Amino acid sequence: MTTNDLKPQCDPDDEIVVVTANSSTNSADTVTTSSVNTATTTILDLPTELIEYICCYDSLKLIDVFNLAVSHSKLKNSLFHERNYCLWKSKFIQKYGLLDDEEYRVVIDEQNTWKDEIMLRMSLDKAVPAEIIQMPCKYMKFRNIPYHSYPFNQYLHSKNEGHRYYILSAIVAYYKQLQSNKCSYENYDLLYMAHQFLMYSCQVYFGYKLRNFLSLPPAEQIVERGFYLLERCWCPTVDVPYRDINKSLNDMAIDVCNRIRSANPIHPLFANENCLKQVVERGKCNLDHDLFDETSTMFILENISQIIFSENQLVCHCNNDLNCFFLQKVIERRKGSVFLLCVIFESVARRLGVKVIITPTAYSCKDSYVSWSSSWPGNKCKNPTCYVVDIAGVLRKVSSVSGKLQEQYIGNSIPDLFWKFSQTIKYVCATNKYFWDFETFLRPDDSDLKSLCGKLLELCGYCRCPLLRSPANPYAPNHEDEENNIHKYENGIFPLEPRRRGKSTDPKFSIGMIIEVLSTKSNNVISQGIIVGWESLAENNSSPTTSYYALAKPLTGRYYESPEIFGCQENRNEKLQRQLKPDDYRSMNIGKFFTHYSHELCAFVPINSLAQLYPDDLSCTSV
Repeated sequence: MTTNDLKPQCDPDDEIVVVTANSSTNSADTVTTSSVNTATTTILDLPTELIEYICCYDSLKLIDVFNLAVSHSKLKNSLFHERNYCLWKSKFIQKYGLLDDEEYRVVIDEQNTWKDEIMLRMSLDKAVPAEIIQMPCKYMKFRNIPYHSYPFNQYLHSKNEGHRYYILSAIVAYYKQLQSNKCSYENYDLLYMAHQFLMYSCQVYFGYKLRNFLSLPPAEQIVERGFYLLERCWCPTVDVPYRDINKSLNDMAIDVCNRIRSANPIHPLFANENCLKQVVERGKCNLDHDLFDETSTMFILENISQIIFSENQLVCHCNNDLNCFFLQKVIERRKGSVFLLCVIFESVARRLGVKVIITPTAYSCKDSYVSWSSSWPGNKCKNPTCYVVDIAGVLRKVSSVSGKLQEQYIGNSIPDLFWKFSQTIKYVCATNKYFWDFETFLRPDDSDLKSLCGKLLELCGYCRCPLLRSPANPYAPNHEDEENNIHKYENGIFPLEPRRRGKSTDPKFSIGMIIEVLSTKSNNVISQGIIVGWESLAENNSSPTTSYYALAKPLTGRYYESPEIFGCQENRNEKLQRQLKPDDYRSMNIGKFFTHYSHELCAFVPINSLAQLYPDDLSCTSV
């Protein structure tokens, strides 16, 4: 690449006048000759520092820098030199956006330079989709995907948080690309595997973040930060950055300040002229005690209730609206689960100098409440009155409670709050599989809990990766043994040799057909599913018969649970018939065996590995 050739310029001072002696006129003939510069300046003539500086500009894309570097050895040596910290960092930010320490941190040292980071991330952006494309055939035989066999574990469990994030980012981008595809119903297999891998990588990534969060000193375990990590862990498609949540809470606290100022401008909250700046700073750590006396603090609490909760605000007790369990959505709507409303109240109160406690309890019929008892250092009362901020009830004001709280649950730590919140999240599994068994994560030594979670895991194929590590190698995967990984009907579905057709005894139904099992007595549908395999059997009288294996229709709304397969065959009590309506079967777990639904065939098209086991079936599938 060269710069534009510099055009030679003509200056009057450069003109040369020549006078001849023999002139018909007494005046000299004038001949003007210009000195012409024919030299050309290229980028190679520029100083190395200037070349690097030019390449840092946003107008020059990353691909341009690569092309420039390979065009000449001098440029390659200068641009690809490890000391170009600013150049490669600028290109990293240009391609992937500004760095956010709350999201992920890139460690730059002698082993990891900015050039290495951008090269690694670009390679993973290509490698991850390529690996997902291979997954459906790779994991077809497994009932529950063995998470320890997932690829890229060396990056997912790296000490470098940035490397973990690169994997998660690449999967999210590919998953969203599949979802946005107009022909998304043609990608059952890819959507299924991308979703499974996304769940696993998200839980691993934010699992590490949760562990780091819980290892912080209590003063730094900010409640809204913890719940933000929790929701990111169990819902990988949430991409609201923490800074937005922090800003929303700061704005709410400032609104309360303005309301208090208009009602009582001499309130001690405004003793410092930088009071609004202090509001923002208090959001970064927990308070040891209240900053004001009881009267002033109660005035603050009353104004918080009036600002946060409008007259029409209602606590949502539904179990299927994900918006009720996302902190930013609850902040925007002022409506959601009582737990997150308590989190918002505590966060705003802390910014205004009030120390309140979120308490999961059986005090009322609700899940939790916010309690407050004056902790102002100047308070002389040995047993100050305890108050409850009634968030779940109709009246949202500070009310007095005589004596101690009834049946008060003493566990008010962050893990206790997580534990209680996870009990609520359990019920969301009826329609969404976007959450994790937090119980095993927080209390792995509880035997009763282990039994309870075992029953829950039988219903939903959660990621059973609670980040258990070997003490000798804390960053290595250490998964519990998976039981019943292979499907129950492995031998019947996945033959060692392909099952061919062409005989008079060929099975009546083919791979991908939707069938219903009916009772011969009542003609009622007993079960229904999509055929994923069949095998010929011989009864005692040597008359051949066929046993079919069908992917069961999932329970209502459970689109992401592990596929369930049942065996069936026609006999005295049951008969089989084909179903031509596919609408009730369009769920993600179909991607375990099929790529898409063919309207021409009125059947599902199997993935390559399954089609190779039954090579003649697709040609026999017709209406």
